Amino acid sequence: MHNLSLRLRSFAAAVLALLIFIPLTAVTLEQAFNGSLSQSMLQQLRVQSLTLISEFELDNKASQVQMPEQLYNEQFNIPDSGLYAFIQSQDGVLWQSLSTLNWQQQPDFFAPNFFVPDIGAEVFIEDFLMQNDYFLYAYTAEFETSLGYQPVSFYILQDKQVFNIEKSKFANTLWNWLVLIALLLLILLLVSLNAALLPISRLNKQIRQAESGQLKRIDQRYPPELEKLKTSINNLLDTEQQQRSRYKNSLNDLAHSLKTPLAVLSGTTGLPEQAKVPISQINLQIQRQLKRAVAGTSSTFEQAVSIKPVVDKLFNAMNKVYADKHLTITHDIQHQELGFHGDISDLMEILGNVLDNACKAAFKQVTLSVQTSLNILLIHIEDDGPGIPKDKREQLLERGTRLDSYKEGQGIGMAVVTDLVSAYQGQLEIKQSNLGGAKLTLIFPIKV
Repeated sequence: MHNLSLRLRSFAAAVLALLIFIPLTAVTLEQAFNGSLSQSMLQQLRVQSLTLISEFELDNKASQVQMPEQLYNEQFNIPDSGLYAFIQSQDGVLWQSLSTLNWQQQPDFFAPNFFVPDIGAEVFIEDFLMQNDYFLYAYTAEFETSLGYQPVSFYILQDKQVFNIEKSKFANTLWNWLVLIALLLLILLLVSLNAALLPISRLNKQIRQAESGQLKRIDQRYPPELEKLKTSINNLLDTEQQQRSRYKNSLNDLAHSLKTPLAVLSGTTGLPEQAKVPISQINLQIQRQLKRAVAGTSSTFEQAVSIKPVVDKLFNAMNKVYADKHLTITHDIQHQELGFHGDISDLMEILGNVLDNACKAAFKQVTLSVQTSLNILLIHIEDDGPGIPKDKREQLLERGTRLDSYKEGQGIGMAVVTDLVSAYQGQLEIKQSNLGGAKLTLIFPIKV
C-alpha cells in the first residue's frame, strides 16, 4: 500500500466507497419502495373491506346473509381474479366471493393459530401462504340481531403475484440505473483525479527537467499547496549551485596558492637533483588530489554533457600528438544525443587519459564506442597493442601504476581515471580486445 500512487489510492478509495454505497442505497430504496407498495395495498384492501361491510346485511335471526349477486368490484365476481373475500362468524363461513369458486384449498378460519381480529380492529398480513402467497386483510365488525350483537369478520386476500412482479421490475430498474450512475461517477472521478493531480505531474516533469539540466529553476505557477514546495526546491537548487561554486573556487584558490611556491622551488637555481623528484611528485599528488576532490561534485540537476563533441576534440588532439605513429582512431556512437551526467572537464580528463594510454600502446588502431544498456552508459576504448596481462589489470585499477606497455608518462593518469570513475559511482573494467590489445570499459549509471 505504501508504494501505491496517489491516483491509484484515491481511485481505490472511491471504488470501495461505491461498493459500499451502491448496495446500501439499493437495499434502502428497495425497502422504501416495498414498504410504500405494502401501505398502498393496505389502503386498497381496507377500502374493499369497507365496501363489503356496507353491502353486508344479516337478518334478525342471524341465519340469513344478504349480499348482492354482483359486487361493484368486478374482481370479486371473476374466478381466480386474484382478489378474494370471505365473511365468517362464530358459526362458520357466511359468504365467499365468486372469485373463490375454483379454489381447492380454503383458509381454516377456526384453526387455533388463525388471525381473528377483535371487534373494531384490523389485521394485515403481508405473507399469508396457502396455495399461493397472499396479502391478508381482516376486520371484525359487530352487527345487531334478535339474539343480540354478533361479531362478523371480513377477510380479503390479494394474490401477491402482481406485487412481486412490480418489486422485481423496480429492483432490476434500480440496479441498472445505480450501476450506470456508478460507472458515470467513476469516469467523473478519474477526470477529477487527473485534473487534481495534473499540477503534481507538471511539477514532477519540471523536477526531471531540472535534474537533466534542461531547467535551472522551476518557473511554472502551481496551486497554493504546491507553491511552497516549488519555492523550497528552487531554494535548494540555488543553494547547491552557490555551494558548488564556492567549493570549486576554494579548491582553485588552493591549487594556485600551492602551485606558485612549488614553481618557485622548482625554478630555484642550485636546487639539488635529489630534491627535484620529490617536488615533482608533490606537484603531481596535489593535482591528483584536487581532481579527486572536485570529481563528482557536479549537481544532480546538471545537464548531461554530450559525449560526441568531447570525443571529436580529443581525437583531434590525439591525431596531432601521435601523428608519427599514423594511427587510425575511430569512434562508434550509436546515438548523437548520448550524454554523460557530470562535469565536462571530468569527462575530458577520463577519456583523455584512457585514450592517451591506448594511443601509446596501439600499433595502428584505436576505437571508441558508446552505448546504453538498462540505464547504464558504457564507453569502450580498444587498441591493437600488446594488451595488459591479467595479473597486471587489478594492479592498474587499484594503484594506477604505469605498466611496461606504456613507455611514457608517470602513472598518475590511470589513478586519476580510477578516482574520477569512482566519484561518479561508476566502474572501470579491463578485458582483452578483439583488436588484439586492451579493452577498457567505463560504466556509469544513467540518471532517470
